Amino acid sequence: MPYEKTNKLHIVAVVAVIRNDQGKYLVLKRRDDEIAYPGMYTFPGGKVEDSDTVEETLVKEAQEEANLDLLPGKVLLKDKAFVRPDGQTVKVFSYLCQVSNPEGLKISEDFTAFAWVNLAELQQLSHVGIEEELIRAEEILASGVDLKILQTKSVRED
Repeated sequence: MPYEKTNKLHIVAVVAVIRNDQGKYLVLKRRDDEIAYPGMYTFPGGKVEDSDTVEETLVKEAQEEANLDLLPGKVLLKDKAFVRPDGQTVKVFSYLCQVSNPEGLKISEDFTAFAWVNLAELQQLSHVGIEEELIRAEEILASGVDLKILQTKSVRED
C-alpha cells in the first residue's frame, strides 16, 4: 500500500521537568493569549524545529524561557498527544532534566509567572495536566538508580 501523507503532519514538542535542591519542580505560567492552554502552568519547553535534536531543543528552550543551563542527558518520563483548538495535532515528550544554575532563573516574556512546586502545591494551580510527570520523577529519584542508566541520547545524523 502506498504511503499517504494525509493527517500525518503534527507538532513535536518537548518539555524539561526540572527539580531543584529543595525537591520542587519548576513550572511556568503561559500567557493568556496562547493557542493551547492559555493562562495555565506547564514546564519549560517548545517545538522541535528544523533538524534540531530533542536534546538541542530542550537546551535551547530552557535557556530562552527560564535562563537555565541544562546538563547533558535526559530521562523520558511521559509522552502524550493532544489536538489544539486550531485543529493542529501535538505530540509532547516530557523529560527529567538537571540544570547547572537553578539560581539563574529568569523567565521570558512568553510567561507571566513561575513557581517551584511539589505535587501538593501543583494541584493548587491551574496547569496543563502534568501531575504524572512529577509522580514519575519522584519515583525514579527515590529509587536511587543512577540517572545515567536511564538517560536517552540525542544524535544528529547529517
